[in-house]
Amino acid sequence: MLKPNKDATIKAAISLTPVYTKLFRELQKNGGRIIFLPEIAARQNLFGFYVIMYDNELKFSAALSLALLGEDQFHKLNAELKDASKEDQQQFLDAIVEQGNWDEILKSFQIPNSPQEWEAAQKQLELLPSEERQALEKRGGFFWSYYFGSFFNTLALMVHGEKLTTLVPQAINGDDDAFLKAAQTDRMLLIHHPYFRERKFRAQNEGDKKFLFRLANHESIPVLVGKIQFPGLYMLFGLLESFQWLDNLGATEILDICVQANLDRYQNRIDDECYVSKRLREYRQWQKTLRMSRI
Repeated sequence: MLKPNKDATIKAAISLTPVYTKLFRELQKNGGRIIFLPEIAARQNLFGFYVIMYDNELKFSAALSLALLGEDQFHKLNAELKDASKEDQQQFLDAIVEQGNWDEILKSFQIPNSPQEWEAAQKQLELLPSEERQALEKRGGFFWSYYFGSFFNTLALMVHGEKLTTLVPQAINGDDDAFLKAAQTDRMLLIHHPYFRERKFRAQNEGDKKFLFRLANHESIPVLVGKIQFPGLYMLFGLLESFQWLDNLGATEILDICVQANLDRYQNRIDDECYVSKRLREYRQWQKTLRMSRI
């Protein structure tokens, strides 16, 4: 599995934490279930093909590259990397995260916060020349794909201990337990992923009541159970974990990342390194308790 370098990971986590914390808070507000604003839900349905990215983690880098570079430049890079070694692919991944100005990226794909802002953004888009508008809409599609896919990938790691990029390939290879965990985390899999659609249809067609009962049970259980006292901090931990760096960073480094990600030290009870270590132990215990409750 490819792993971004340390500096790239920190840079990405600092910028993504505030964005994904908003989604995480929505989970808490809705009893642990994913209920997006209508405009965001519409885009999740429209770009639901993002679930195909779970088949291979490299597809996340590709989606982000397409959003940043545009299709023409991406295809040029892709041709160069077609037969690249794992080391070259790693360098490519590092370059994408390291060179990307995350604040500018997120600003250029700013997500409106109200129906009025959505309407204003759409009107502004319609003022652009047709060719420019189509190119921007296409790049926006790749941004939304990365946005949804990476959030649910991180959420699965936090909740189930494995990312969707691990669970989905396992499901495709016949692991029904992995199938159920993945489907519970991101419901779009049952709608837009060919294997997940086929597996559910096969169970219905063959009268596999045991599987269908288990699927219905998983769909009825919220992704998150109970109140999370420090959602922003836990999302930061989840992002660092998804980049495979959480266990390799010291408390002082994590505290510095928290400050740069604008996490309030008082609200998150991270006054110093000792409190960061305590919060991290609580995060691990929360993960353990959540996973045990699903056995």
